[in-house]
Amino acid sequence: MTILITEPKDYSEKALAIYKSLGRVYFYPELSAKKRKSVLEKTDIVAIGLSIQIDKKFVDKMPNLKIIASPATGMNHIDISYLKSKGIKLISLRGRKGFLRKVPSTAEETFALILALVRNIPWSFDYVKNGGWNRLEWRGHQLMDKTIGLLGFGRLGRIVARYAKAFNMKVIACDPNVSGVFMKSRGVVKVEVEELFKKSDIVSLHVLLTDKTQNLVKEKHLKSMKPSAYLINTARAELIEKGILEKALKNKWIAGAGVDVMRDEKGDGSHLKNNPLLDYAKKNKNLIILPHIGGATFEAMEATQDYIAELVRNFVSKSKK
Repeated sequence: MTILITEPKDYSEKALAIYKSLGRVYFYPELSAKKRKSVLEKTDIVAIGLSIQIDKKFVDKMPNLKIIASPATGMNHIDISYLKSKGIKLISLRGRKGFLRKVPSTAEETFALILALVRNIPWSFDYVKNGGWNRLEWRGHQLMDKTIGLLGFGRLGRIVARYAKAFNMKVIACDPNVSGVFMKSRGVVKVEVEELFKKSDIVSLHVLLTDKTQNLVKEKHLKSMKPSAYLINTARAELIEKGILEKALKNKWIAGAGVDVMRDEKGDGSHLKNNPLLDYAKKNKNLIILPHIGGATFEAMEATQDYIAELVRNFVSKSKK
C-alpha cells in the first residue's frame, strides 16, 4: 500500500511505524511536482491535518484512494459527501468519546484566550516592548463571580466548566442534547440560548459544526450580550453568521473576542487577505485571532496521530479478512 502524510513535521514515530508496517510512506510537502503526481496516482491512504482542503479536486488526483485518516473532530475541510460517493472510508476522531476525554488541549486554549482578553495580556506586553510601564493603562477584570456561558456542553464544554469552577465562576450552559439534571450534577445551570447570551460575562462556543449548527449564532444573540462581555470561539467560525462578529465589535455590542478559527481557512493563510476581521484586529486592542492552534500541542498531536494510525491499521486488517 502507499500512504501519504500531508503534515509530517514532528510526526509521531509510533504512528509512522504503524503506517510503514502497512506499506510505503511519503511526505506530501517533500515531493517534487513530478513525483507528487505519480505518488498521488497510487496512494491508498492519506493521513491529513488541517492544511489541505480534501475536496473533489484533491480526491480525484488519487484514483486508488481507499482511506482518509483525520486526527480531528471538525470536518469542514473535508467533502464528506464526495468521499461517500467514491466509497472512500473516512476515519476521524469524531465520536471517539473515550479517547477524546484525555485530550484537553482546546479547552486549555479556551481559558488562555479568556485570560488574555480580560487581562489585556497581548497588548500590555506590546506596550512593555515599546518601553511603557504604566500599569493603570491596562487594568482588566478578575474572573471570580463572573458568569461564563457555554454554548455546547459536550466534552470540551465540560472541561471548560471545571476550569471555570476553579476560578470561582458561575457556569451556565445551553445544549439540547444534555439534560438539566446532568448539568446540575456538574454544578452548571441549564438555560436557553437567548438567556445564555444575555446573562453571560463570557460566552464560549463548544459546538460541532454541522448543517444544523451552521450560522447558529445570529446578530440578535450578539446584540443581546452585555457591552462588557466577551465572546470566545475555539470551535468553528461558521457557527457565527458571516460578518456579525466584526459588526458586534465595531458597534461595541461586546467588549472583545478571542477566536482560534476563521471562515474558509486555508493552510497557506490566503484566507487572511483583505479579511475584515483581521483588519479590525490590527487597529484595535480587544480582538485576539490565533491560527487554529487549539489542538496543536505536542502531546495532543502525538496522541491523536497514534490513535488514528491504530484505527487505520485495524480497518485495513479487517478489510483483508
